[in-house]
Amino acid sequence: MIRIFSLLILLVSPILRAESGLKILVVVGSGGTDDYTKEFTEIGELWKRAATKGEAAIEILGLGEATDGAPTDAERLKQQLAAEKSPELWLVFIGHGTFDQREVKFNFRGPDVTDRELATWVDTYQGRLAVINAASASGSFVRSLSKPGRIVITATKNEGEQSYARFGRYFAEAVGGIDGGDLDNDDQVSLLEAWVHASRRVAEFYKSEGRIATEHALLDDNGDQLGSRSEWFEGTTPKQTASPEADPDGDFAAQKILVRNAFERRLSSEQRERRDGLERLVVDLRRSKAKFAEADYYSKLEALLLELARLYDSVAPVDS
Repeated sequence: MIRIFSLLILLVSPILRAESGLKILVVVGSGGTDDYTKEFTEIGELWKRAATKGEAAIEILGLGEATDGAPTDAERLKQQLAAEKSPELWLVFIGHGTFDQREVKFNFRGPDVTDRELATWVDTYQGRLAVINAASASGSFVRSLSKPGRIVITATKNEGEQSYARFGRYFAEAVGGIDGGDLDNDDQVSLLEAWVHASRRVAEFYKSEGRIATEHALLDDNGDQLGSRSEWFEGTTPKQTASPEADPDGDFAAQKILVRNAFERRLSSEQRERRDGLERLVVDLRRSKAKFAEADYYSKLEALLLELARLYDSVAPVDS
């Protein structure tokens, strides 16, 4: 993201977006080596470019030289989450994770943070939250952070996958719309699409190298703390769940988009929120089709689709 510290002021300056209120907080952990530090800063730069394209506010925490006597990076994150007022926050972790057979941690400069500590910190934030932990050993963060209405994405399926995770670069490229992540060809990339695409890129990397994959990303947005694997999806459609009783993941993540297409940019925040709610009702109805008599099912579906049509008719036309 930087050519080391000369761009620090730009990186921490918010780029405000009045309509959506989305803020992206990127947390860069300790690199440990020059090569990893360079990689992490480059991934941070990808997020900054994506935020600029999406007209979202962004702040980068963990770059620049630490100052003696100043709050640690972990303390700064805790304080910022407690004070954050944006209605929607994407919290992105870039770095290394570790597991010592007792605790899972994200590695900061200075004291690290465990998944359980982070769970208490994010609970102080009152808005809509997506957490993307692109570090190794991050899978346990699904269990700790998962809640209804919250999106949690991790680079690994459990704490045992401790090798360096490549998922973060692929995900950042996809979410910014620069790496073919548009799976449904609507000229924009959702968090769900970015996760599926990045997971596939990871699998392709290990296959091309003739190596056993040491990372398998998870997504949880139904609050069941189980998470889903990308192999369970056909495109963006879930074909398998973590258990027979579990609801599919992906509904909320499919509606979270940073760089929107031309039509999406014409929607007001109120129209978008209403549309998203109606679309989720349509999905829920289709999944529960067997519970209804055929005529009742199609009557309910027609009512929802007509309401969606009326909403789209109300969208402001393109200026001529």
